[in-house]
Amino acid sequence: MTTLNPSQFIHSHNYGVLSTHSVSESGYPFGSVTPYIISDEGDIAILISHLAEHTHNINANPKVSLTVFDPKDAENPSAGARITCLANAEKETNDEALREHYLRQFPESEIILGLPGFHFYLLKLTKIRLVAGFGQVKWLDAKQLSL
Repeated sequence: MTTLNPSQFIHSHNYGVLSTHSVSESGYPFGSVTPYIISDEGDIAILISHLAEHTHNINANPKVSLTVFDPKDAENPSAGARITCLANAEKETNDEALREHYLRQFPESEIILGLPGFHFYLLKLTKIRLVAGFGQVKWLDAKQLSL
């Protein structure tokens, strides 16, 4: 079995597919590509607008998932490594450190960070689905992952 360090994998990427429970299309998931950073406390942090579909969905049901994958595996994605993080999303109000970190990772986001209505949400991990490659799959408890 291929050895894959989940923490290193998440740290080595900066976006994934965020999935929320759709409010407008009840019973369906809603997913889209979302950049992320790792907070100083080790939580995955995302920045989303108060107008975004995800925000409305999170306000109704904070249970989300974020699937992180390696774009280098595009030719054969089912054989590539990926991690799906199950989490509870919580709006962060003390976001100065997150803003500085986000700007370092995504310098082009300076304009967005200056707009009203954009907020950070922390993804409080509950479980992780680790796929290290084809047929190499296991669940990990959030306590087994130190970001």
